[in-house]
Order: sequence, then structure tokens, then C-alpha cells
Amino acid sequence: MQENPNKNLNNNQQPKEKKKFRYSLLTFVLLICIIELSVSALNNINKNISFVSKIKGLENKRNEELDKNKQLKSDIENFNSEATLEAMARNNLKMAGKNEVLIIINEPEEEEQQPAEEQSKDKKNK
Repeated sequence: MQENPNKNLNNNQQPKEKKKFRYSLLTFVLLICIIELSVSALNNINKNISFVSKIKGLENKRNEELDKNKQLKSDIENFNSEATLEAMARNNLKMAGKNEVLIIINEPEEEEQQPAEEQSKDKKNK
């Protein structure tokens, strides 16, 4: 008995088609996985860059605050001396020491001088 050669070919082609389908399906799944990995890697790189820039900004702000803190500490030391307090009282608060007379000379501001000059011009013109 002889077998039909067409039947044998069909049986061999079916497994080959199934293998092709499986390989194409696996290829598709692998491509999706690779795309997903690439997207997540790009997101991680972007996050890393933004965090590095935030860290640099915060370090700069910290250094500025440390400098300001040093300045304030030196101001505290300066204000604790009696000579500095006395100078501040004399200049800012218009205070005088014992056996001293305080004289305040008021100078008119520019705004007050301009109307006076305009009034004198108006009197001359009339």
C-alpha cells in the first residue's frame, strides 16, 4: 500500500504553519517588551536629570542660607558691643549721651522746594 504523497505534504505543512505563527507571535510579544523597556528607561533618565537639577538648586539655596546665617551671626556679635549700640541709638533713634545736646537740622525736600520756587515765579509774573 502506498500512501498518498499529498496527504503527507499537508501534514508537514500544518506544523510548519503553526511554528511560523508561534514565532511571529513571540516576535510580536518581544517587540512589545522591548518598546516597554525603552519607554521606561527614557522615563528613568528624564527623572534622573530633573532630580539632579533639583539637587543642584537646593544645594545653591543651602549655600546662600549658610552665608546669610554667617552674616546674621556676625551682626549679632556687632550688636552686642556697647559702642555699636550707642552709635545706632545716636544715628537712627536721634538720641544723645549724657552731657550732650542734640541738634536736628531739617532740610526741605525737593518736593517742598519746587512749589516754593513756582510760587515765587508766579508772583514775579503778576
